[in-house]
Amino acid sequence: MPECSAIYFAIARDQVLYVGLATNLRKRWQKHHRLPQLEAVNKQCEIRLFWLGCAQNQLNDLERQYIEYYCPTLNQTKVPERQLVPSFQMLTLSLKKLNERVICFGVCPADNQRLKTLIFGYLADHREMRLATATLRKSLQAITRKPNSLFRWTEVIRRKDGAHWWTRCNGIEIRLRPWFGERLMHNPSMYKVMLKKRFSAQTSIPMPEYEAMRQEVRAMSFRERLELARSLEMGQKLFPLECSAQFHTVSGVEILCLTDSQLQALLSKHSNLQEQYPKISAICNDPVPRLEF
Repeated sequence: MPECSAIYFAIARDQVLYVGLATNLRKRWQKHHRLPQLEAVNKQCEIRLFWLGCAQNQLNDLERQYIEYYCPTLNQTKVPERQLVPSFQMLTLSLKKLNERVICFGVCPADNQRLKTLIFGYLADHREMRLATATLRKSLQAITRKPNSLFRWTEVIRRKDGAHWWTRCNGIEIRLRPWFGERLMHNPSMYKVMLKKRFSAQTSIPMPEYEAMRQEVRAMSFRERLELARSLEMGQKLFPLECSAQFHTVSGVEILCLTDSQLQALLSKHSNLQEQYPKISAICNDPVPRLEF
């Protein structure tokens, strides 16, 4: 290694594990405090070191920017802390909490200005958007407060009804935005679908039977609700995006994602989406790089 001032990166399988600074790169790596951890990971997958030479007066600012950009796994742990909380695990936790409330629109490729970006929407019509926003805010704030992690959800547009969030993980940016007018498969809407299926054209229903039906809907899993909605014309009309979307894996979590035909129809109908995400495409494979160790 050269004897220069630099920002350096330890990388394995497309995941940035550590970002640091050095006024003398060669001396820094002759006895690095992270070397035992990196050697342990290297036994399972090869680690490569990269560096970016720069002036010493730029080191602190550049290191901070790159750590915020990549959320590296080992920068989040104390030495000699063994319990690691990688960023992709925090993203996976986020999606597990959100997967019944969000839908993936697609992915935008990386360019010189931005990272590869996943676009998620959370669904609710105008009357329900305040409750949907409050529920998401509570979940994302709880994840952001987790200890031993630099993973953060940032509320970039703060509103009571229709806030926007973003986060970054392993060189991937995730944006979460409201999507008005598309109903979530919550209880009141699903009661209408079950009524149609259970009682068809009946104009009056005994109260005990109606209450039993409500209890059944509340106990249904998300996939059961989706299957019920897809089986009836009313369900397809109430939940068009969810009924036509397909499950794909995102950061190890099964998430409803728009199909290519859905996405193209949406872009042609909403010009603002086309302007914001001109290169967006539907996803087929998990776009989030992962490293298991």
